[in-house]
Amino acid sequence: MIDTAAPPAPAEAVAPGQSLQPPLFDLLARSWRLEAAVHSISMDNAGKTAGFALADGRIALIPLDDAESPLVRMRVEFDSGRSTIRPREKPVASPILTRPVAGSAPFLVPSASLGFIAAGCEGRLTRVTPRGQAIPLGRDDAPLSAIASDGKGRIAIAREDRTDLHDEDGMPRQARVVTEGFASAIAFAPDGQSLAVQQDSGLLIWQPRQGSQTHATSGTGSGGLVISADGEWIAGTGDGGLWLLRRRDGQIARIGKFRAPPLSISFSAGENAVFAAGAFRVAGWSLGTPPFASESDGALRSGRTGLVLIERVAAHPTRPLVAFGTADGAVSVTRIGEVGEMPLRHGDGAAVSALVWSACGTHLAMGTTAGDAAIVTLPAQIFK
Repeated sequence: MIDTAAPPAPAEAVAPGQSLQPPLFDLLARSWRLEAAVHSISMDNAGKTAGFALADGRIALIPLDDAESPLVRMRVEFDSGRSTIRPREKPVASPILTRPVAGSAPFLVPSASLGFIAAGCEGRLTRVTPRGQAIPLGRDDAPLSAIASDGKGRIAIAREDRTDLHDEDGMPRQARVVTEGFASAIAFAPDGQSLAVQQDSGLLIWQPRQGSQTHATSGTGSGGLVISADGEWIAGTGDGGLWLLRRRDGQIARIGKFRAPPLSISFSAGENAVFAAGAFRVAGWSLGTPPFASESDGALRSGRTGLVLIERVAAHPTRPLVAFGTADGAVSVTRIGEVGEMPLRHGDGAAVSALVWSACGTHLAMGTTAGDAAIVTLPAQIFK
């Protein structure tokens, strides 16, 4: 574990009342106050840029690379092996802000070629480069309800009673999936060979050669659709709870005992588990013993039970860790199946509205309803 105590600063550099030891967040994070609430965060395919979709229709673009990263500012003492991180010496660079690309918070997905694809509910599509260029890709008069990318050059766009698959290059339509009413969420399987669509009548799974299958899931919710890394499980929200579909046999687990409808779901590939927000602690289940018969089957206790509702969860891509953000703006990380927590950010009253790990697991991006944004860089030594 890293000792986060910074070396003592020179006396003349310390203002009255200022701590000699900056808190963990100040040592590890770059943070900004943006001009609008953060709606969602997406990482580009290159692993270089985080895109923050804002409620005013703009995108804030922030590079993951940092000249004064904690990895650079960390020092390991030869004799004791003790690690320290010194404070930053230079101001943090400001994010790049695009012009408005939508009338309200845009959907944002990574582009296979460069940057991101942004979509507005009014039907506008825009390519956004890491340097902030906004390149129009077209517009459809039909309202847009969801968008997904397979990361390999295909984009799925849900409008009214249909979901169209497009090639990113020029946006020609490749296929059309007819849905029963409004599609609230869509997601590609990791291998790109199937598309999941949450519609009014349940979950539709479309495959180019096999056609469509419909499963009777529980209504539609605000937590989106999430597919496990091996493509075996699909999770979604509805009727105030969580449902899990095992694809190989079509079995569905329904979990309804949440304090609030879950707004966030995340799979842990390494731990073969799923986690959800909507409770006063991290709600999780092992998929080795899935909760088909009882909601308590496979239940995992991770972190402590708190007094503030958890709004967002994000499982680490490689380690047995889950990050979570609360309704008052606090962010912590806990080990799966353990009680201990590592607080990263104290609550300030504004809910955490987005929480995403980078693919490498070194960076944790977060945003709040007040427009606060941050990227926390976590050295590997901090988890020892």
